[in-house]
Amino acid sequence: MPDQPLMLGLIGASGSGKTTLTRGIIRLLGAQGVTPISLDDYLRYSRAERAALGLTDADPAATDLERMAADLAALRSCQTIDKPVYDHVAGVPRGSERVAPTGLVIAYGPLTLTPPVQAELFDLTVYLDPAPELYRRWREERDVKQRGYTLEQVRMAWPARERDIQRYIAPQRPLADVVLRFVPATDGLDLQMSLRRRALTFDLASAAQPAEAAAAIQIRPVPADEDRLPAVLVSAKNDPALQQVSDALRKRLPVRGQVVTGEELAPANATLTFAQTLIATLLLHGRG
Repeated sequence: MPDQPLMLGLIGASGSGKTTLTRGIIRLLGAQGVTPISLDDYLRYSRAERAALGLTDADPAATDLERMAADLAALRSCQTIDKPVYDHVAGVPRGSERVAPTGLVIAYGPLTLTPPVQAELFDLTVYLDPAPELYRRWREERDVKQRGYTLEQVRMAWPARERDIQRYIAPQRPLADVVLRFVPATDGLDLQMSLRRRALTFDLASAAQPAEAAAAIQIRPVPADEDRLPAVLVSAKNDPALQQVSDALRKRLPVRGQVVTGEELAPANATLTFAQTLIATLLLHGRG
């Protein structure tokens, strides 16, 4: 079907950076042409009910996977859906809302590639895997500032959450086209990426041509990455020279909806800007 929307699937534990990545891609491609879908909205139970049942938000039993899969398939077929809404501050479901697909649907959540959802539904899939110490800091800050938890509550829940991340979320990583990992650095965040499966059709080495950026990015093909898949490994430093690579990639994107080339995407971090721009480029390249 030629007028099907593009579908981007983001997978990662709660607080791993999916929303931040989504916002950057929306800013690159234009909000009017993008439909973001938070798959956290498919949680079946309130926070209190999950606690009583002994479920974390990473446990598939806490999510209505059948409804999630049906809604994603409907969006792919250009159908409007009634999507549930979850209030993360109060920790309770809040009815539903009508959502119509646009040219691009970005679905992001911890169980994006969990059956009955299949990877083939999406044009590109990205697994977010921040360094453990960085992820824990992000999760604590997000849950305390935005979701009404105390720091003690977050830390008490950590062992069960970490167990279920490894049990239910991590097994989706080998299915993804891209693995994205931010790591702490002295001057911000460095970035490690593994491009495989459908992402291998894009020649990043040819696109990343500015000689001045050579010290900021390394690109290396390998016969097998950590998931034993043929891959191109990308290492990028939080260096202003990396912006030149991002600018080169942005020239391949549609002009309409973009911020001006050379303007920094908020937050101002060279590796985050690069990651957002490369994902948008890979997605549109795959559509051809």
